[in-house]
Amino acid sequence: METDCLEIVNLYKIRHYSLSVMAPLLLEMRELVSSFSFFDIQHVNRSSNVSVHLCAKFACTLTTENWTDSRPSFLLTSLLANDARSSFVE
Repeated sequence: METDCLEIVNLYKIRHYSLSVMAPLLLEMRELVSSFSFFDIQHVNRSSNVSVHLCAKFACTLTTENWTDSRPSFLLTSLLANDARSSFVE
């Protein structure tokens, strides 16, 4: 898993987060990842995954909605822009 939140990465790895406000999130993560045979978490710069950041930001504004039938228009735009940038890296 990649995240731009260095605090989450550090707390997850040290496993001593009971006093952190992030504790409920970290406990839920531990429960979810227990079903995987392998899990790793690492910090990346936000610019490395703009699309995911936009989805998370957008999701915070929703009450009840899912994206299974229609995808947010900003997502396609972001993915296409990301693909265009990565094609110049090679």
